[in-house]
Amino acid sequence: MSSVPPPTEELAELASVLGEDNVRTLVRTFLRDFPVSLAELGGGDRKNRHRVAHSMKSNSRLMGAHDLSKRMAALEARLDSPNGADVNADDLTLITRDFELIAGPLRDFVGPS
Repeated sequence: MSSVPPPTEELAELASVLGEDNVRTLVRTFLRDFPVSLAELGGGDRKNRHRVAHSMKSNSRLMGAHDLSKRMAALEARLDSPNGADVNADDLTLITRDFELIAGPLRDFVGPS
């Protein structure tokens, strides 16, 4: 088990309530599920992409990934607007970049699987 402390203030606060082991489980789930959700943004209907963007926004905020959460909020708003642009390759690239910025510290926190 990793002895690395939670990498964000949000996770540290959550760990003080739930315990670090439980927070590590949440972080592992986020790290596992985020790439799956990212793939879902590239297909399916617009309503589903909106739902996925909303979920990704909320989960990113829970992790303390502020830039990623803001990017997902903007995408969610676009997808909610009938005239808003759809998900494009640039969106997916920037989301991936923001995810990788937080994923390293999160992986250090959870330690080897």
